Amino acid sequence: MRAVSHRPTSGLQAEERLPCAGAAAGPVFLVDADAGALLGANPAGWTAWGLDPATAAAPLALDRAMPALHQLREIAATQTLSSRRETLTFWTPRGLLRLDCRVEPAKLPGGNAHGVRVQALEAVPAAGARGPAAKPNGRGADLDVALDAWLAHELRTPLSAVIAYAEILSKEHFGPLANPRYRSYAGDIYDSARHALRVVDSMLRGDRTRSALPSMAFADVDPADIVESCLIVARPLAERAGLALSVELAPGLPRIVADELSLRQMLLNLLANAIKFARVGDRVSVAVGYDVDGPLTICVADTGPGIADAPKAETTGLGLGLPLTRALAAANGATLAIESAPGRGTRVTIAFAKNRLVPV
Repeated sequence: MRAVSHRPTSGLQAEERLPCAGAAAGPVFLVDADAGALLGANPAGWTAWGLDPATAAAPLALDRAMPALHQLREIAATQTLSSRRETLTFWTPRGLLRLDCRVEPAKLPGGNAHGVRVQALEAVPAAGARGPAAKPNGRGADLDVALDAWLAHELRTPLSAVIAYAEILSKEHFGPLANPRYRSYAGDIYDSARHALRVVDSMLRGDRTRSALPSMAFADVDPADIVESCLIVARPLAERAGLALSVELAPGLPRIVADELSLRQMLLNLLANAIKFARVGDRVSVAVGYDVDGPLTICVADTGPGIADAPKAETTGLGLGLPLTRALAAANGATLAIESAPGRGTRVTIAFAKNRLVPV
């Protein structure tokens, strides 16, 4: 956070000058959501930001990637909204700050209407946090969440560059590629990077932490399309590991009501597990099946070494990512079952019941 000089500072630091401040005793501050700037605050507001009210001066530039600004920009654009309650995640000089807030659009000096007044109602523990106590690694839970957000922020720029360059190559903006396979690979890179960027963006919005699920956007999706997009990522990994990767899709598959991003994540997790623990020469397969009046199933199976205690792996995990996949399945109204035994491979099945299916 740094000082900026594109806006006047006078009249914005006193609580009574903040739009609709009233007699609020809790933290109140004014944000220019478009510019990403803190324009003023009452004494409690400056304190919440980790700043000394006696010396703090507005405006202060904010990191435009912080989760709260994504939400505030949407609110600022809705000028007909009187007020609403939101949980906002800010990055401050003293670390992560999550607040349960009352927010409303506010008129800014100079006629700019894209401002938001924020009144903090109470602090909210960081998602997945168990309190401020230090963890065994010596870090607090809030710090872990802040590190996740920082990591997501750092990854977003290179991922955006990968997407842009892959699009240039796949569409041959500067002339044809010598081999059509290069165009196909560029398209695969583009699709994979787009998925990764969506995951990163959900982290920046504060949707994901080490122990919290992302928010869901349900729609009817084609399971065959989802499987094929995941195989684009998995095929080169399987080839490099010396594995045979196959797919089998039943005819006449219905669509399913699910969150597309988390469904992709489930399948990628299962494919990554199968490939990681398989041996050279093993087989990995994906099968999507459907029985009339029955569930639609997506199975990822391998002929690898298997798991000695499959129920334990499903609930607590053995470094396999299965607990997260199981939780994502449940959040999508599906079930996850695992069958495995040492030396006999592993078969993981995600089943969507009839009430989650959309006939085609």
